[in-house]
Amino acid sequence: MRVFGGNARPGYDPLPRSRVPHAPARPRYLPIEPTPNTAPDPRNAAETARRATEDTAAASAVRLDRSNAHHVDAFGAPLARRIARDRLRILTELLHDESPSVFEAVRAELLRAGRSAEPALRRAAGDPRARVRGRARAILATRERRAALRRLLGMAGNGAVDLESALFRLGRLERPDLDARPYKKALDAMGLEVARRAANELDSFARPMVLAQYLGGELGFIGSETDFTHPDNIHLHRAIERKCGMPLTLTAIYLFVARRAGLRAAAVALPGRVLLRLYAGRRSMLVDPFLGGKARTRMDCIRYLAHNGLVPRPDWFHDATDTALFQRHVLNLMSSCQIRGLDARAHELHRLAVEIGRHKSDA
Repeated sequence: MRVFGGNARPGYDPLPRSRVPHAPARPRYLPIEPTPNTAPDPRNAAETARRATEDTAAASAVRLDRSNAHHVDAFGAPLARRIARDRLRILTELLHDESPSVFEAVRAELLRAGRSAEPALRRAAGDPRARVRGRARAILATRERRAALRRLLGMAGNGAVDLESALFRLGRLERPDLDARPYKKALDAMGLEVARRAANELDSFARPMVLAQYLGGELGFIGSETDFTHPDNIHLHRAIERKCGMPLTLTAIYLFVARRAGLRAAAVALPGRVLLRLYAGRRSMLVDPFLGGKARTRMDCIRYLAHNGLVPRPDWFHDATDTALFQRHVLNLMSSCQIRGLDARAHELHRLAVEIGRHKSDA
């Protein structure tokens, strides 16, 4: 083998690189390849929040696994609960994020967590930061409203509805912490007073009129002429507090007091107006709670219908059932939500009204 020079190094190649066949020249600098974008799309806030919480929870799990490796097998369930608590804590911390899209994603995750998220939300509801505190309370109110809606749907699915109980439950959609007991006590007191006064009436026809005289004349229950569709005019507890409301709500109050006083009464649900029928033996009379208990005749009702372009139908003058009245009440509240732009709540109420109508024939 021929060697060029005496000091040739082993592996030395005397030929220039360009003359070596099939040997591509090395580039002076390595090309920089684009790094694949593995970050989540910032426009997808839900994915961002989900990955952030999962990564943090996973990192927490790794730390716990390394520091408590000998406890994992024996205490696997407590460890899983701790990881779940860490995840919920991270989610509640994200309530401070200024981005509305991030908040919506976090809100959806916390609602999806169900009852397990309640302790973390309760703590966040007392957070010194106003944004965290307000958002946590709003999520808790949403959870409670959904629970109240589920109870109403379950009640509607049973067929016959007790109107008084149903209206107080309906009020919890607006005020989840509503306590019906003070309002029932107020109705009890009114019923006792009407019963006492009716017992002193000798004329059987005048006896039921004590109800209208007491509620409309003395206590001053009257129809609301301002902001007619406001929820305060629809919810039973607010009508008792304010002594005014829509025709249906006032008629319901008259009806509940009459039942407590032992008077036979029923609602007459005309289109756009609900009256109260009071019975005196075989005879009956109509009163209008919206007008302070003013007496009305059938001819008054026919003129009212004709004024609104309606042809009277015999079934409109029948005694309405509690189930039919409750469905109409739900529809009134649904219309109020639509007017105020609360489309999500209106959709929930429409779902409830449909469920009531499905079982109304069974009532």
